[in-house]
Amino acid sequence: MNFKLISAILFIFLVSNSYTQQLKLEQYPEDNQLYARDTNDNASVVFSGSLSADSKVNKLILKVYRDGILYNEIIPEVETNKFNFSLLITAGLVQYKFELYHNADGVEKLSFVADNVVCGDAYIITGQSNSHWSSLQSTYSSPFCKSFGVKTGYEKYSDNDKKIRWGLATGNCKTCKGEGWEKGYNGGGSTKIQHAVGVWGMELAKLLVEKHQIPVCIINGGSGSSTIAENMLYPEKISLETSFGRLAYRVDQAGLKNGIKAIFYHQGESDSNKRYLSYADKFDRLNKDWKRVYKGLEKIYLFQIHPGCGGGFQSELREIQNQISKRYDYIEIMSTTGIVGHDGCHFSYEGYKEFAKRILPLVSRDFFKESQTSVITPPQLINVYYTGKKEITLFFDQPIEIEEPLELNGLKHFTKDQFFFSVENNSSLLAGDVKRIISKDKQIIIKLKSDKKYSTITWLPNKNYLNTNTVFNGPWIKGLNNKIGALSFNRRIIR
Repeated sequence: MNFKLISAILFIFLVSNSYTQQLKLEQYPEDNQLYARDTNDNASVVFSGSLSADSKVNKLILKVYRDGILYNEIIPEVETNKFNFSLLITAGLVQYKFELYHNADGVEKLSFVADNVVCGDAYIITGQSNSHWSSLQSTYSSPFCKSFGVKTGYEKYSDNDKKIRWGLATGNCKTCKGEGWEKGYNGGGSTKIQHAVGVWGMELAKLLVEKHQIPVCIINGGSGSSTIAENMLYPEKISLETSFGRLAYRVDQAGLKNGIKAIFYHQGESDSNKRYLSYADKFDRLNKDWKRVYKGLEKIYLFQIHPGCGGGFQSELREIQNQISKRYDYIEIMSTTGIVGHDGCHFSYEGYKEFAKRILPLVSRDFFKESQTSVITPPQLINVYYTGKKEITLFFDQPIEIEEPLELNGLKHFTKDQFFFSVENNSSLLAGDVKRIISKDKQIIIKLKSDKKYSTITWLPNKNYLNTNTVFNGPWIKGLNNKIGALSFNRRIIR
């Protein structure tokens, strides 16, 4: 018997001891539960159960409240001591309360209550630490921002964890310890946190609720420093022994396996060593498993990693992520270039909030049919070709701008110095041949010092400024109007 059923029976016992053995619930709503809305903005709430053979209960009554006001009363049929009935609730910033009464010997008594139930949208966030980083500054909470269970990272999902059901989503970590955390720094990468969705998950839920007036559930299954392999499904393993399995378990227990609209995936730093060679194939497998397990999945939002912690093949990994987004029409990619507060691996509180602000317009377009009057995606390199003996032109999908030189540790860093070339596709990358660059609408015109003929071009160093141990953090190429950092590119063919 699962915990949910035990809870219902226990509640009935506490409320009406004399009828404990007479009424048993099998399907029912839970406190703080979110039901995924259908295409008609409704969800079906099911009640089912049975009465014992010697039951004296002759009638059941369900009272349904919207924001505290009684608006529906149902008297379900009971046949052969069994009952099964449902009702529709509507999506919106409305909280439902259900009270189930039984009538026996002419006396009506309360059997069961579920409160703060809503109808809205459900999403998954997963990946490695940047998918779920928490912060003491993340204090927002709302009855319309829900989550389910415990975000565990790599830890075993214990019997006590299984007792944690629905609750209000949080980007905070009240149990985190340590000097840095107490000063308000971000953290919580490996800490078990009930209903944790991370800073940017919490911000995204807040923005969606405020903008579209629809409740949101986010279930975050991120595992700090995890490789893509550690995020994959392993059918031969016990489900709760894997990150994929623990996440799927929570989604299943929440009743949302067919109701997940989208997955947000931030991962790749841990595969930026030679594992990058198999990253595309592993993502294909992960993608197939997501689509198989989460039947209602419509979109995947993939974040291209920022230069920083990880191995020596970050340029290659970022390019693979870019190409993945082009292979599937339901995968959207978002850059992390130009996001504030990067510390070499993670981001500041404000930086994570920027994650949410960047991705919000895409979700609004895809799930709320919001028409866009401006470009909401990061600049993408479309084509690159020689326009003169010492001139190469890069053509982007939108007007772009080049940031001013950035001074760091007494050194000035220029955008022109962040382009690298190769004479042959697989030969070493060369630097220092750019004399100057010119930004012109959707183009960047590169003036070369030499007339050497190059075959490929790369934008952004692998992870550090050239000839330093300092992680690259600008200057950037950005969208002229949306200020979103461009997607980096690696060894693109020069026509």
